[in-house]
Amino acid sequence: MWLVSQPNSVILEVKVDPNAIGQDCLEKVCEKLEIGAEADYFGLRVCQGSGPGRWLNLRNPLDPHRIPGGRLELRVKFWVPPHLLINEPTRHQHYLHAKLDLIEGRLVVADQEVARRIIAYIAQAETGDCDPDMPPTHIYEECNKIGPQGVKPEDHMEKIIEYHCEIAGMRSSQAEYRLLKEISKLESFGEELFFCKPVTQSNNAHNLYSHLLYHRQQTEEPRARDEQEIDGGATVGCLTSGQNVGGCGCRLSTCVGVGPHGIVVYRPACNGDQEIGVEKQSIPYTAIHRAQPLRRLFQLSYVTGEGHEATLNVKMATSGQAAALYRAVTEKHAFYCCETVRSDVTEQFIRDLKGTIASIFNDSSTLGRRYVFDIRRTCREVHDRARRAAHARALAHTHAHTHAHTHAHAHEPRTRRRSGTNHEEARPRSSSGGGEVLACRVCMDAAIDTLLLPCRHVVCCQLCAPRCNRCPLCRRQIEKLMHIFLPVEYQKSPGVIIK
Repeated sequence: MWLVSQPNSVILEVKVDPNAIGQDCLEKVCEKLEIGAEADYFGLRVCQGSGPGRWLNLRNPLDPHRIPGGRLELRVKFWVPPHLLINEPTRHQHYLHAKLDLIEGRLVVADQEVARRIIAYIAQAETGDCDPDMPPTHIYEECNKIGPQGVKPEDHMEKIIEYHCEIAGMRSSQAEYRLLKEISKLESFGEELFFCKPVTQSNNAHNLYSHLLYHRQQTEEPRARDEQEIDGGATVGCLTSGQNVGGCGCRLSTCVGVGPHGIVVYRPACNGDQEIGVEKQSIPYTAIHRAQPLRRLFQLSYVTGEGHEATLNVKMATSGQAAALYRAVTEKHAFYCCETVRSDVTEQFIRDLKGTIASIFNDSSTLGRRYVFDIRRTCREVHDRARRAAHARALAHTHAHTHAHTHAHAHEPRTRRRSGTNHEEARPRSSSGGGEVLACRVCMDAAIDTLLLPCRHVVCCQLCAPRCNRCPLCRRQIEKLMHIFLPVEYQKSPGVIIK
């Protein structure tokens, strides 16, 4: 029995075979939540007593001795923009995780106006339309950590209520989509941080991003340093006693952020009121030659902007953290940047002592084999798979509806059947068996009813068109949307539409 907790504090009990792997557990959880077609966006984290947990390798057998209490957490492992999410339950799960990350400080919003809009979207999704006389203040207080911290403006609460009243009538699913669209524009969206020292109250993601927002001094390229290795054993603080002389009170260690486009090395460089800032070095995936863990050391070979080869060595607190950083860099690069997952990624494995001894006599033995990576599909493959599954469901629903209509029509009286024959023959075939011809090319469910301007293509419904920034056919920028009315079914006399 495994206990899997969701971000809304709901715990699911999952029963799997004793020799099952982590993928079996995840698939059962996703089946209960109806997100099986897009399960590759999610992962299971092992709950740690203190600090962030570690991702469970889904290709390896579930080991009760390495998972305290048999407790796991369902979390989003790969973040994507909301327009790439096909199913509504998947968007809802992303919303729950985004709300948790915003409240716990893993996603930091720099703009106060954006923070107010996000709080209004959360309140609309949770409580519905706002009553100016009785606003949901408990939701506003729960989301108080969203946005720049410090003394709030006097009209802060009034602005949130004003935003909440402006979106009256918006459905809960629409509010969740708007929130996901807002956070997808954040700089830290989809970025996973690995701190060189253990995560504490003063050394965490919230303090790092708050430090960046407080000082507003960031340099993309680090200064020339004598040492060839970044030792994260020491922390650098900015007037940790308080903010009397311009400090923010943080005390951070070096950390590495792994995101959709590359890795970012954050090196706090605070020295009282003389030099305050964070050195931020960005390395895109296209510049990386090789990455490997060497015990506690994470080694990265890359090409600088000037075309020179360089090596980055980051010493982590433990060898496990160095291996987790190596795994995150490889998996995120494969997921976001590759067309498919290569065999040299899926076939990497290590052996324990028993497996090593067995491999001496039989090199193909699977005894004691533990895979390094568990990624199965890239972002493009997950999106295409979910889109095809949604299209197949729509076709099955159309065929079932057509079969039921035909079965009911067969039991009608003969005279009535004859009188209705002409009408059926006069109607175009696209309204029954070929109904998918006029279906939205994004959701493959609703009818096409929106014109995209200026390209004038008609391929989307009124729900999917606002989610597209570019035309799905010609990829031209969408400047305006226009609702249109297409005749679907006709009688024998042209111009008469049957509702």
